[in-house]
Formats: sequence, C-alpha cells, structure tokens
Amino acid sequence: MRGVMETRQKAAWLLGGWLFLMGAATQANPLPAPVILDAPASAHWHAASRSWFVSNLGGGLSFDTDGYGWISRFDENGRLLASRWVEFLHAPTGLTSIGDTLYAVDRGVLALIDIPTARVRSRIDLPGAGIPNDVAAAPNGDLYVSDTALNRIYRVSGNRSEVWLETDALQGPSGLWVDGEELIVATWGPMTDIVTFAAEHPGTLLKVNLKTKELRPLGEGRPIANFAGIVKVDDVYYATDWSGGQLLKLDPQGKATAVMRGFFQLADLGYSPAMRTLGLPVMRDNRFILLHLDALRR
Repeated sequence: MRGVMETRQKAAWLLGGWLFLMGAATQANPLPAPVILDAPASAHWHAASRSWFVSNLGGGLSFDTDGYGWISRFDENGRLLASRWVEFLHAPTGLTSIGDTLYAVDRGVLALIDIPTARVRSRIDLPGAGIPNDVAAAPNGDLYVSDTALNRIYRVSGNRSEVWLETDALQGPSGLWVDGEELIVATWGPMTDIVTFAAEHPGTLLKVNLKTKELRPLGEGRPIANFAGIVKVDDVYYATDWSGGQLLKLDPQGKATAVMRGFFQLADLGYSPAMRTLGLPVMRDNRFILLHLDALRR
C-alpha cells in the first residue's frame, strides 16, 4: 500500500566520521508505520534550531502532484526528531532558510514553512515551471530557484517571482549556491529527455553575476558530472554527482577530485559550518549521511 510500509528499526552509527541514517523497509517490525525517508532529495542545516531538514519526493523518483511528499527533521547528531515534520507536499526538492522560515521547492511553487510551528505559511507560484529544483538565498533576502528542464532561474523577491535568467547556456541548472555577488550553478548537462533525465553531456559549474547576469564557467567549463547540489566550504566546493554516485571536491579553478564513491543517486547536499559537516541524501537507498569533513584529513 502506497505510503504505508513496514520499516526497519531506525539505525544510526558512526564510522570513520560518517553517520548513516536508514529509512528502508524490512520485515523486522510487524506493525505498519510511515516510511522515514522516501527518495530524499535535499538536505538543509538550520543553525538556529540546530536541525537538519531533509525533503522527500515520496513514491520513489516521482514528481507527481499527489500530496505524497514530506520533510523529515533530524537533530545535529542525526537523531530522528520527526519523520513527517511537514507532510502533504507534492514532491519537494531544494531547501534553504532565512530566519525562522524554511523555503521548499515543490512542483511549481516555493513553499514557505514556519519552522517553530511546522506549518506551511504560504506558497509562491513559479509561473510556467518545468522541473524546479534547487533554491538559494542571497544576503539581501532574494531567493533564486533553478529549473533544470527549462534552462531557467527564477528570482523570488518578497512574495513575487519572476523569470530572472533563461538561456541554453545554463545547461540544465541544478544545484545553486550564492557566493558573494555571484550565483554558483552546478548544472545537470543539456537535458535531452526529461523522463529519463538523459543529457547530451555531463554538467559543469557556472558563475552568474547577481547584478549584471553575466554568465561564465568556473574554470575551463568542461563537462564533469550530472550535478545535483553544491556548497562552498572555505575556498573549495563540494558537489554531488547524482548519476555517478560521487561526492566531488572542486578547487577554485574547477578541478574535481572524488571524495567518496559508490552511492546511487547522491542528491542535493547541505552544510553545517559550526560542525564542519555535510548532510548527504542518497535518493535510491533512502539514506541520509552526515560526513564530518575533519575525518577526511586522517
């Protein structure tokens, strides 16, 4: 039955700096219970509440407007606080926050969620959206939303949205990160089939000036990966390769090095500066990983 499965006893363990949280099904518990994670798409760290929020498409890799998507909440150590912290969304993907408001991209709208009450306060339409994906906040409060299918970036200012940039040069914009006066765009690659997510070639990293909209590559602009998400840590970037199942570390010239491999559908990551920790959803395995960056130096 959709939405009701037998779930594995929640397991969390720390190994070499990695904290694994499992949400897959098993026969261990004979009583029906809600699934904890189902196609987790994005992770976001909210410092004020010391919480990780993880969006779930629900129903596997599905973008249906069916009300079967939700957001899970974990504490700073990865312990589950609420499996369905906010539910009855459609297929939420990218997350960000300003103050006590969590913003979630959800099939043609940007949902504004009040964190203290866990209620959707309002929704802002993204007119004509194809596959709206990630969202990033600028210091002035503006929000930028990528649309991977339409090579489009929306800007949301106050309660109004507009198509801010639309060009094939965006190459399937996926993950977003605001870095000073520039929007860093991790691209999927020029999409040729929105059903299978096939692309003409892998994506790259781009920079868009927030004032002039000038677009240029980060580094040489060569194809690298089908990117899902990106964050900046110190002077380097960490980005997830969804198709290749890799976490990549990229220097300021765009040179990529694999940090870890062997995951299926590694989705949009989040970052906690205070804990120097990446939050990594693994979509196909219904898993959420906390990776402590200091462990990589061992």
